[in-house]
Amino acid sequence: MRSGMRLVAMWVGLIVLFVAFYGFFRQPGEPLPDLSGWIPMFLAVAIAVVVGVVIGKRNQKGWQLNMDGNTLLSRGHIASALEKFEAARSLLRNQGQGIIPFNIGVCHLELWQLDAAERDFTSALGIQALPAQVRKLIPVRLALISALQGALSIADKRLTEAREEDAEDPLIVLVSGVIACRREDWAQARALLEGPSTHVLGGPMRGLRDALLSWSVERLTGERRYVDPITVFGEASTDKLREAWPALAHFLVERARQAV
Repeated sequence: MRSGMRLVAMWVGLIVLFVAFYGFFRQPGEPLPDLSGWIPMFLAVAIAVVVGVVIGKRNQKGWQLNMDGNTLLSRGHIASALEKFEAARSLLRNQGQGIIPFNIGVCHLELWQLDAAERDFTSALGIQALPAQVRKLIPVRLALISALQGALSIADKRLTEAREEDAEDPLIVLVSGVIACRREDWAQARALLEGPSTHVLGGPMRGLRDALLSWSVERLTGERRYVDPITVFGEASTDKLREAWPALAHFLVERARQAV
């Protein structure tokens, strides 16, 4: 904003200097130049400069907030990251190109706010300028949401779409494991979740994988493995996951009580 005002002040100064210089050297009786035609043009340019500077500052701050959000998210501070992304969305508006809604969707998903996550992922998909490398990450997350909510036919369809986008995504195995647990196919769930591809998962997704694997083993063999509910819930409350999958939330809460 200050740089824009300095630029406008500079142009005003140049015009004043021009008029003063012309008045000093003009012949006696010669009229001063008529600048009335230039004034509207000058005002329009000045306004455009100020508006451009303001928008540029907003965009710069918005993208900085997005970077800060990504840093917080990588460190597991999901709620704080969500605040940064929400602030960035209010500043960038149409400049986010779908990346901001995607980032917000990731935060909602890892806080188990499934309905909100689905809205943001769907919003991001509707933006044509969304980068292809981001777009391909959405179907598997939508499949996970459907699987957690028990909408298994929708989850199967979305999982097929996800495999077409990136068959190597480790989240595909996690979604398949969720679907197997939902169908009480505990042997299939254990086989999937014990595989090495899920070892790269981190944060709440790794916590979910570990919890489902322990649940599968217990249902198959009776062996009770240690489960840390904090790795699943993190900064989230138990309410949202309980709404979507009561049996899983009950399993995690019971293990938390037994660990005390």
